[in-house]
Amino acid sequence: MPVSSCTSFSASDQSVLKELVRKVLKDAVTHKSLLLPKEPESLSLLAPGACFVTLYADQQLRGCIGTYVADQPLWLNVCRYSYYSACEDRRFEPLAEDELANLRFEISILSELVPMRNNGEQALLQQLRVGIDGLLLKESYRSAIFLPTVWHSLTTPFTFLQALKQKGGWPRNYWSRDIELFRFSTSVIEGKNNNHSR
Repeated sequence: MPVSSCTSFSASDQSVLKELVRKVLKDAVTHKSLLLPKEPESLSLLAPGACFVTLYADQQLRGCIGTYVADQPLWLNVCRYSYYSACEDRRFEPLAEDELANLRFEISILSELVPMRNNGEQALLQQLRVGIDGLLLKESYRSAIFLPTVWHSLTTPFTFLQALKQKGGWPRNYWSRDIELFRFSTSVIEGKNNNHSR
């Protein structure tokens, strides 16, 4: 089955994904476990897809976990990472029931990863497209990824890359020809955790 295209989601598909997130989040705080909803019928959602699910409470980050590997059906990854973001992001306490009403979420569906030639840090800084590119760095056992939404808070290629290296455990001034580089874009579906919001 082909991997889901980043731009192939109808309004109906998007509505289904948002409802899946809401159902998983409600069950997560009620039952303290991942209860998978019924599998959707849409072929786009059944195709393998990589995604991240980001949660916000009162405009503050409340959880963000995902995968850049499209090895599972998109709908299943959306459900899994909704639960993990709510309950297993080690930066935060598990989501509580009284937080649900004001919760906002973003489903970021990743395009295929595009390898970039490593011609040095300065060359990479010149190639990065502000507000568009997500970036994955890999070297040996280390890896780090930023979604394009990170550009909202890290607004220059320099600050974006420095923070990404720090996230991966590299010193901010580190560079190596052995670092593998991949860029990608995302299709973002935004929702609120109540049934009256589209």
